[in-house]
Amino acid sequence: MHVGILCEHSDPARGGAERYLDALRQRLLVHGHAVSVRSRTGPHATPTRKSPAARRPAYYARSLLPRLRDEGADVVLATTPVPGCDVYQPHHGIYAASIPAHLDPVVWGWRHLRRVNPHRVWHFRTLKKFEAQVIDRAWALSPRIVNDIARFYPGVSVPLHRNGVDLARFQPAPARPRGAGPVLLFVAHNHELKGWATAVRALRHLPRARLIATGQGPKHERVTYRAFTPALYHEADVLVHPTFYDTASLVVLEALASGRPAITTVRDGNADLAARGGGAVLNDPRDDRALATLVETVLAQASVERARAVAEEFDETKMLDAVVEALACCS
Repeated sequence: MHVGILCEHSDPARGGAERYLDALRQRLLVHGHAVSVRSRTGPHATPTRKSPAARRPAYYARSLLPRLRDEGADVVLATTPVPGCDVYQPHHGIYAASIPAHLDPVVWGWRHLRRVNPHRVWHFRTLKKFEAQVIDRAWALSPRIVNDIARFYPGVSVPLHRNGVDLARFQPAPARPRGAGPVLLFVAHNHELKGWATAVRALRHLPRARLIATGQGPKHERVTYRAFTPALYHEADVLVHPTFYDTASLVVLEALASGRPAITTVRDGNADLAARGGGAVLNDPRDDRALATLVETVLAQASVERARAVAEEFDETKMLDAVVEALACCS
């Protein structure tokens, strides 16, 4: 079988979606299948003509998709709604559900202006039209996406293929001694969407807590910025992920595999796993006081073994093998 993967970004260092696709590519190769990847940015980038972002699916269908077919791809998996693809795996979520969430972190005045901006309205209306063409070929990464598709596309039933975690790369470590106060961890590429402001404000209600964050941001006396490595989870007591929207956050699984509880929100497709692993689920991504309370509650009953046990149900190899098998059925 020859599988084509068509995505916006292919650099695994960029985020969870890109790490997932790179792991899928490697798993396909292990099974002896051929793989071709086409993306707009990253190590598999193909020079693309400049065009409005909303029209990219049409451009990909005219340019990148034929290249994958010419290279021999029997099945093409796309993470954007490209007409003509065989499998649509919406890592960004269903547009009707994810678009409003991207505006939520913005202050009210600017949020209103962005909502009524004619270009933005056209942009997402166009993307929704492309998505409607391929929604019957969608594969969901979480129960949330299954429910969103059922809500916005009545009558469409899609299979669920949850993401997994590399259990060898993310190993559990003993719980940290907490004499110096709790250490919170925030791992995200898009700080604003993933609730960065809420995580920082929560420190006001946790006077002895410190926060480790990936990437860069404004200076704060109790915030340390670090490059991402699996060892970061061992340096913290709990992952805080007050996200405004997440299809199926990989960082939650990574924290559980590392033996650390995770606090996320009801808007995260992996919220159920965070709760099962000894973490908690926040109702309002803006509620910093509730987040601080959950941190104290979760740390009082945290268990390395409980967190790891949930992650072991979602071994990346096992989960990806199921995807490979399903792709073979499409060829």
